[in-house]
Amino acid sequence: MSDHISSAHRPAGGGAYEPRRPGTLLAATLATAVTAASMLASAAVSLVAGRSLLRDYVHEELGVEAGSEAVGAVVDTAVEAAFGSLQARAYVWLFLAAILVLLLLPVRGGRTWARVVLSVLAPAVVLLGVRDLTDMVSPVTGALAALATLGALLAVVTCWLPASNRYARARKPSSRSRPDRTPVQPR
Repeated sequence: MSDHISSAHRPAGGGAYEPRRPGTLLAATLATAVTAASMLASAAVSLVAGRSLLRDYVHEELGVEAGSEAVGAVVDTAVEAAFGSLQARAYVWLFLAAILVLLLLPVRGGRTWARVVLSVLAPAVVLLGVRDLTDMVSPVTGALAALATLGALLAVVTCWLPASNRYARARKPSSRSRPDRTPVQPR
């Protein structure tokens, strides 16, 4: 496709041409927002109700009653050991979600650097989401992990579609129009 803009599509008065933002960037922004929100919710659930979710999970896996004192100490020890891992993952979710929230506006604006950072973070989100899905401590955390995983994949795909690339290229000032670049004179 040509980057040439016909005179019929240029603004009157010789103003700068502002390309129309494609829907792909809106989709990438919404997918990033959904990913960040599900990551924040998953971290909140893990930090607030993590011990009780783990305790229920261990009791279900062992097939013992919750009131049994014989295995109570063993279950509590296992829950405390597992909660450390769950808590660490929750903090990673929070960190990644904070970065994704900071990327929302630059991704919507088609900034190449933001799309690259999103593409670098997405595999970490997918791997962490798959890890949470395989643990399946609770249906709630599993659903939130699946939502974060699918949202990250959707965000990366939509932010690099051809319409997004054309928009980013059209917004980038050409090297010929920059006043700070002066041609070097041969000697």
